[in-house]
Amino acid sequence: MMHISDCHRATVEFMLTPDCQLSLRTYNIAAMSFTPEEVAQEIRKHLPHLKVTYNPDSVRQTIADSWPVRFDDSNARRDWGWAPAFGLEELVTDMLLSVRDKRTREGFLVS
Repeated sequence: MMHISDCHRATVEFMLTPDCQLSLRTYNIAAMSFTPEEVAQEIRKHLPHLKVTYNPDSVRQTIADSWPVRFDDSNARRDWGWAPAFGLEELVTDMLLSVRDKRTREGFLVS
């Protein structure tokens, strides 16, 4: 998983890196990996009464199970200094601020 800002920044950094620094033409970039429960725990730091229920979809779960556990981004880290700025804590904080801002703009009460 990756925050969109990290994705955009990685693309720009890659495009601005001098060719002489690049050992490959394509790179993996990675940021974070987490479980649904880890996300729920992080959200509970902001919304302590959050209750989460799961209803797994077997088709989607089969697709997710086929993905690698982690993408190896060591080449990007070595060649052009890739490092994500957002971890799970920052991702959740930003996500909740975005939801709060959207609800406020739409006239909903926000606590």
